[in-house]
Amino acid sequence: MSALAGFICRKWGIMESEEEVKTKYRSDSMTYAFLLYPHANIRYRQSLLKLAVQELSMTLAALGRGAEVVPKEMGGAMFLTFEEEKLTARDMRMLSQLASVYMLFSMEDGRLTPLERTHPNYVGEDLPALLKYKGKTNEMFTDTMLTMALASSAFMPVHDSQLIVCDPMAGRGTTLMLALRRGYHGVGIEIDKADVKESADYMTRYLEFHRTKYKRTDSSLTVRGKVGGRENKFVFSDNTEHFKDGDTRTLRLICGDTRDAAALLKPQSVHLMVTDIPYGVQKGTAGRQDSIGGTLAAALSGWFDVLKHGGVLAMSFNTHVTKREALIQLCEKAGFEIVETENLEHWVEQAISRDVILARKA
Repeated sequence: MSALAGFICRKWGIMESEEEVKTKYRSDSMTYAFLLYPHANIRYRQSLLKLAVQELSMTLAALGRGAEVVPKEMGGAMFLTFEEEKLTARDMRMLSQLASVYMLFSMEDGRLTPLERTHPNYVGEDLPALLKYKGKTNEMFTDTMLTMALASSAFMPVHDSQLIVCDPMAGRGTTLMLALRRGYHGVGIEIDKADVKESADYMTRYLEFHRTKYKRTDSSLTVRGKVGGRENKFVFSDNTEHFKDGDTRTLRLICGDTRDAAALLKPQSVHLMVTDIPYGVQKGTAGRQDSIGGTLAAALSGWFDVLKHGGVLAMSFNTHVTKREALIQLCEKAGFEIVETENLEHWVEQAISRDVILARKA
């Protein structure tokens, strides 16, 4: 057919254009719509939307999917929509872990069809949520950081294996509880004895309440020939048979100084590090009081040492206290490469404007 004949046929609707044919007959292409969790605070809801778009975009890219994520309001609720070839079962297992997503749907002609979340929690969904205390970082935000760290790392292809997640400023262990929920191992370093004790006591109560088979051991750790910390170690499983077979998960709560991370943990022993930098002054051990910047300058090289090659450190921080440029310089000096992301700075409350840096050990 000549070009003129083709033009006439298309003009009069006798024949579709080549692009129309590709679109129409791309049989594997589907539209997906992921419903976001609602949030009562309207202003913070906008912050969560920005983070949710980035979380999903990074995850799709890491899965080899190049779809553009488009927020869309339907029926008064906010969805993240994208068009992509049909997702595989393994894709769905990873996407089922998205922190900001409440329900998954496919969409055709405006009709939503629910999709099953196919990544069951290893422990109860309530594990990270039940322990309440003043100053606790929102667990949905922390879980989003964990997803971003994973998506930026070399370990995305094995995202459903037993990864080890470390929080080097663990507080009362929210990051670690989220890691356990996914079926990962968790290890945290925290200098505040009261925080470590409360985390350990909470974990004990939780496991016993749910009649989970576990073993707890408490021991001293040596740093430079002296006692440099104490460790509360939990080994448990999701059922009794797995526990007997040695198919277990481990939670390590270390009371020690994060600046001693390289002595407290083995080199290249963790896959991901996720932490929320304190918003005020980080307390050191006796005679070692530092500002946040001073603590990080002394700690980052040790964090780098314990992270596996291809691993990623995700840090959130208050921009009113810690400047992004200064933090990037400290990370690069320690050997990290900064992962390029969209602007993730967002409002939390009057005194807190939070940002996130992702740093990779190449």
